[in-house]
Amino acid sequence: MSEPLVGHHLLSLLVEQGGACRLEDLRAASVAAHGTGATYCNCHGDRFDFDGVVGFLTRAGKILVEEGRITLRSLEACQH
Repeated sequence: MSEPLVGHHLLSLLVEQGGACRLEDLRAASVAAHGTGATYCNCHGDRFDFDGVVGFLTRAGKILVEEGRITLRSLEACQH
């Protein structure tokens, strides 16, 4: 198993998409960049699949997901 990617890797993919796109387009970009089995993590070491990291980043205020679209809200580093 490969090391998990930090959640900011997904945010970087979103920036490459112009900061907003359809959720499924970001999922496809993630698969293209990191493969189907990619796992993500946060700075505390919690591991997530794509849907899990999207939920985590939403709760952290980094992204907004509405009506199948995902929008970047913040690239600031975590404050722990």
